[in-house]
Amino acid sequence: MQVERRRSPIGPQRPVQPQRQSSERPVKSRRQSSERPVKSRRPIQTRRPIDLLQKSLSILEIICVNLRSSALYLRLTDRAKIHERGIIQSRRQSSQRPVGPRRQSSEGPVPSRRRVRTKFSRLKYRNILCLIAGAIAIGWIVTIPFRIRRPPEPPVILAQQPVSPQETLSPPTIEPSENLAARQSEPTFSYNIKTPPNPVYSQELQGIVDEAVNIATSKGLPAEPLSITLFDVSNSKTHTFAGYQNQTLRFPASVAKLFWMAAFYSAIEKGLITQRESTFKNDLEQMIRVSNNDAASRILDKITDTKSGGRLAGEELQTWLKKRTQINTFFQSAGYNDIRISTKNYPIYYLRQEGPIGRDLQLRGDASQPIRNQVTTDQAARLIYEIYTRQAVSSVASRKMAYLLTRDLDPKAWKNDPSNSIQGFLGESLPTNIYFGSKVGYTSKSRSEAAFVRTLDDRAIYILVVFADDPAYAKDETAFPAISRYVFDRLNARDPSTLQ
Repeated sequence: MQVERRRSPIGPQRPVQPQRQSSERPVKSRRQSSERPVKSRRPIQTRRPIDLLQKSLSILEIICVNLRSSALYLRLTDRAKIHERGIIQSRRQSSQRPVGPRRQSSEGPVPSRRRVRTKFSRLKYRNILCLIAGAIAIGWIVTIPFRIRRPPEPPVILAQQPVSPQETLSPPTIEPSENLAARQSEPTFSYNIKTPPNPVYSQELQGIVDEAVNIATSKGLPAEPLSITLFDVSNSKTHTFAGYQNQTLRFPASVAKLFWMAAFYSAIEKGLITQRESTFKNDLEQMIRVSNNDAASRILDKITDTKSGGRLAGEELQTWLKKRTQINTFFQSAGYNDIRISTKNYPIYYLRQEGPIGRDLQLRGDASQPIRNQVTTDQAARLIYEIYTRQAVSSVASRKMAYLLTRDLDPKAWKNDPSNSIQGFLGESLPTNIYFGSKVGYTSKSRSEAAFVRTLDDRAIYILVVFADDPAYAKDETAFPAISRYVFDRLNARDPSTLQ
């Protein structure tokens, strides 16, 4: 049986040659295919780090610009450029090498990339952002003590030991025998210091006070509505005083808020005011530092448990009057004789009252001779003295009150403040490097101030209170500063040896 052989369309071929040709062609194709991936694989490996760096540079640039970290951005950029140049250089070197060792050159860029890699490139973007934010937070915390400017510690003066009762700031009162029984029913809401201070009258200080009166009259101002008390506490053994019409009751204007402040702290400590003290922090600061009438109205209402409003009648009116006037008995029971501070200061804007109306008007009595607030300069000087000797209400309360009274005499602190309590008053003419605490009062018809002054070397430590109940003093802004500077210069010029 014969096997039929098929002819090739090309022609007769030997069986051996086709096998060799077919075996050689696949070999060439395999070599070409093995070489092409090598050439195409290397550019892909070198481009990926560059693309990654470009993306990370753009992200880091946004982070650094937003956080204002230009220095860190520049450092990261320089390192990234060095990294990029290293990759490009290694790529050029590898392209110049022969084809044979290309497989070995593929491992070359790997160690160079590791050598150039920095700590920041190994961090994630979120970690870098956390580091930058943490550095900013730490810097802010570290600088807190330098940014907080705390007020100076109010000075403390030592109370003088009792001396002769004939030489006291206010004349001694002899208590009648019928008042002994009434003393047992003394109101619980009463000022804690029952005995006035006992400084010694000084002829030297009297000469200073008399000259202060002459300064006012030399400016064409009347002397009759003027009252002055000068209280020198520079000598720790003997405190001295002098005055001019210093026991005459006069309208104190906003100096009455000094007394309301003391009564408020007493009511807080006695538990008569149930709210926390911090609730009234803003009103206290506004009342004493800014002399805000709205804040003072709320404080007085809280102390006396009363509110302003329409007219009352009968027993309801009497109950309201008794509550409101207990602010007077609070001090009167402690030797502040005939003091009256139960009337609010006006205008009060949150009540829309330009003056007293309703029950507040009933409190004033006869319109032809209205009952006004009245305080002597001696009484204001006494309260200032008891605050700075840490006796008023309590040591803690006195310290808080002294902080509220503290004033900054630097013109930068008050010059641009239209409601400042320095210009035209006792503190304007004094040096800025002293301690000064005060409460001023001003209306269109009066000017008043109670101040505590202490130099850094303790050469001059004194209390000066000036009340002037006349429109001429309200218009004049030079008399108070002139009086204050004269008193300061005289007391500060004394020989320190005389104060021992």
